[in-house]
Amino acid sequence: MSKKYRVVVVGAGMVGASAAYHLAKFGWRDILVVDKGNIPVNDGSTSHAPGGVVALTHNKVMTEFAVYTTDLYRSLAPYDNPRNTYNAVGSLEVALTEARWQDMIRLHGESLSYHTDSQLLTAEESQAKVPYLNAKRIRGSLFVPKSSLISGPNVAGAFLRDAAADGAVEVWDNTPVVDVEVENGRVTAVLTANPDHPRIECEQVLLCTNIWKLPVNDKLGIPLPLMAYEHQYLHAEPIPELAHFVPGKREDEVVYPTVRELDSAMYYRQHWNRLGVGSYWHKPLAMHPKKVGKTAVQPFTPEDFFAEPWQRVKEVVPSLAQATQFSNQINGMFAFSIDGMPIIGESKVDGLWLAIASWITHAAGVAKSVAEWMVTGETEWDMRQCHAHRFLPFAVTGSYVTTVTKKNYREIYDIVHPKQSPSEPRNVRLSPFRTRLEAMGVNYTAFAGLELPNWLEENGRLLEKHDDRIPEREGWGAQHWSRIMGAEHLETRENVALFDLTGLSIIEVKGSGAAAYVNYLCSNEMDKPVGSVVYTTWLTPSGGVKRDLAVARLDDDQFWMFVGEGTLPQDVRWVEQHAPKDGSVVIADVSNSFTAVGLWGPNARKVLQKVTTDDVSNEAFPYFTYQWIDIAFTKVLALRLSYAGELGWELHFPIDQALAVWDALWAAGREFEMPAAGMGSFDSLRIEKGYRLWGGDVHTEYNPYEAGLGWTVRLKKGDFIGRDACLALKQKPLKKKLSCLTLDDPKATLMGYEPIMHGDRCVGYVTSANYGYTVGKYIAYGYLPVELAAPGTELEIIYFGNRYRATVAQEPLYDAEMARLKG
Repeated sequence: MSKKYRVVVVGAGMVGASAAYHLAKFGWRDILVVDKGNIPVNDGSTSHAPGGVVALTHNKVMTEFAVYTTDLYRSLAPYDNPRNTYNAVGSLEVALTEARWQDMIRLHGESLSYHTDSQLLTAEESQAKVPYLNAKRIRGSLFVPKSSLISGPNVAGAFLRDAAADGAVEVWDNTPVVDVEVENGRVTAVLTANPDHPRIECEQVLLCTNIWKLPVNDKLGIPLPLMAYEHQYLHAEPIPELAHFVPGKREDEVVYPTVRELDSAMYYRQHWNRLGVGSYWHKPLAMHPKKVGKTAVQPFTPEDFFAEPWQRVKEVVPSLAQATQFSNQINGMFAFSIDGMPIIGESKVDGLWLAIASWITHAAGVAKSVAEWMVTGETEWDMRQCHAHRFLPFAVTGSYVTTVTKKNYREIYDIVHPKQSPSEPRNVRLSPFRTRLEAMGVNYTAFAGLELPNWLEENGRLLEKHDDRIPEREGWGAQHWSRIMGAEHLETRENVALFDLTGLSIIEVKGSGAAAYVNYLCSNEMDKPVGSVVYTTWLTPSGGVKRDLAVARLDDDQFWMFVGEGTLPQDVRWVEQHAPKDGSVVIADVSNSFTAVGLWGPNARKVLQKVTTDDVSNEAFPYFTYQWIDIAFTKVLALRLSYAGELGWELHFPIDQALAVWDALWAAGREFEMPAAGMGSFDSLRIEKGYRLWGGDVHTEYNPYEAGLGWTVRLKKGDFIGRDACLALKQKPLKKKLSCLTLDDPKATLMGYEPIMHGDRCVGYVTSANYGYTVGKYIAYGYLPVELAAPGTELEIIYFGNRYRATVAQEPLYDAEMARLKG
């Protein structure tokens, strides 16, 4: 009888090998790793990648992946091979332009936030560290000591060697997987083209196939929104600066740091007395995952390399100006997902897991995360940006994947502003209010493919009224911003404004078991009367905040959960995954049937009362309740709540009646000169009131007590996800808490992840920030040690290399008594 495996890992590249290693470390046995080719020198990018592991980026989780990855690579015993497995040489990011230099200054600050050392170097210091560089062409550089250079096959081989040492892991090469058997929605076996092992019975499958798409993906309806792109690499002839290194001598292979010249999307690494030169500076050379051949290496295309890219090479490395002899010329393929992030997690098929779209820089971090998820049900790091279920339907269409990944390739090292919307494609999803907004001169921001108003030029008329309360911005802080945002903010506070909330989504839970299930899913007490709205959180088993949300009880056995459109697929997955399997609960995404607006401000009640015969007085319509009301021949679900921190309602109604409702509200608002307002003012209103930003202020790495959301946790109500963890957390003193800080200097236009300093010690980082136009201060939130979280404590925040005084403040800064909201 053939053996049944606990898990079959498909793909023995860096991610697959590392995943097997981690699963074995977690105590699993009966792990099988299969690969379609040889092992460890396989057909994928693990074998052709030059091996640079750069341990710092603007993205927090990718930095965490990279730091963990390089540290783990370093810890492995050397693999039996003439080449070094690991080279602790660091990386040097070179700036040719002032814009790039400023971005490096920003990244250097973030390195403090991520506890990853970095050093800013002058042009001369850069040349001293890497002698072949031309100091006259360089503005400066950022040195990251933690970065490394590895031999991919050696590291993958070391992972598999160590994983198999105690018999927990078996490794089979030349075993292509052709299908996965599924019964009753669960994995049962893997089918292969290896005649010795045609069927492998197993409990789970982990796909680490990266750029290769298997037939099973289409058969089971598992979309992989990624493409393979060719990237050029070659070895140049020896240069004088490396002449003293002896070819073939192990300790001479790599001595100098990897150099990345980001303005030209070029990089350099040492191969003894030669340089390897890599280029992304060419047209995107795409290949669909279905069409990738046996290996991830394609023929070199010299016409793409020896033109503009080589001219830049000669400027940065003058010793290569006369080079004519080249070797090891390849076009090596790498995976590009639609958002540049890995794809990690369990598919919609139980037991079929994904860990793809990763490079060797992040491979061990990705592998650790998927292994943790498989073993414990959750991960150390917040996975929202990597979640396999993060993609809306439009985002997995072939045309979208091709367009976006080509853009991602072209822009691989572009400087990206945190508030910047994608350049293409645009107008993928449109608001039903678009025609009305266009007439007002809307400036759009794209969110989950949806075009939403950022601000409206028509509201420039409000600037004269509020001019002295809206500070000017300059440089970086002025990008993707307008003073009109401040005017819309203040008009909401003092009058009333209408917000397009098309980005909200609704998950419906109904059935005889709905009440019990919703109470189990949520941390707050959800067994409230029909007509109530409850703000709550979903928690992970370890007590991390999975999401904060509002839930309305529409009937005894029907609930609507309101979440953000951008996270809808993974939110639906969370609700489905924990639901009872006895048929007592039915879950549906009803988002595409409804749209919404926000009507907020002190005059909101007056506007709303003009368009409905229903009584919307404070007595008839209390705070945090909902009612169905009539507006313009439409049944509207009116929720009396406000993310803006003002009196008002969130109004949900059928999308085919959207303009009728908008027009009725707009006509009623003419008496008050009510403006429409955009997402820019929405965020500044939110932070002024102290409301949390999911994904910034709260996510799975923080618990509700740290986040100031302990009041949403009802430990006495009975069991719910995360209850045991919360009981344990309540017994321990808090070590850190989300705190509000204010800055008097408006020049510090913080965007997030800037380090918060107590003397020379980084004690936290900015989780969200914006200007509070009502309170007249720049506001930042961040997690601080409790001993530094008392109001009045003075700290500093580093912004583009400058320190700005920040004072811990009592929150909320606005309407602490809730009088305006509840009035």
